[in-house]
Amino acid sequence: MKFWKCSKCKRRFEKKNQPHSCKYYPVEKHLKNRDYAKKLYNKLKVVIKKKIGNFRIESLPCCIHFVTTSTNYTFMCVYALRDGLKMHFTLPDEIRSSRLPRLTKMSSHRYLYELNIKTTDEINSELIAWLKKGYHIKTVTE
Repeated sequence: MKFWKCSKCKRRFEKKNQPHSCKYYPVEKHLKNRDYAKKLYNKLKVVIKKKIGNFRIESLPCCIHFVTTSTNYTFMCVYALRDGLKMHFTLPDEIRSSRLPRLTKMSSHRYLYELNIKTTDEINSELIAWLKKGYHIKTVTE
């Protein structure tokens, strides 16, 4: 698949001239004065790399995007909180779990979930299975 690259911010997109923000916001600023969130964020990155695959970080003023390197798909975004992380991720199907307090149907093949992580124990096999499914969503639904 060929991607369009914004000449200003160098981000890649599927559609030419896709509307987006060119504003870069350093990850360090998201994590500033949030040492516990930083610990969780670093563990999450390591586990995703090891158990799911390669990704790149696109840090914007709103949040930190995790983007697949193969399909250029933002499979998750993270918000640093004082006492943990808030995550949004997409899946191709509906899942009911007490860990997932918010669910939004985006389209026939896209559901957006919200999850809060307060401890390293919550970065477990269940979460990794969900993120893996989201990581591969472009190959599943197309």
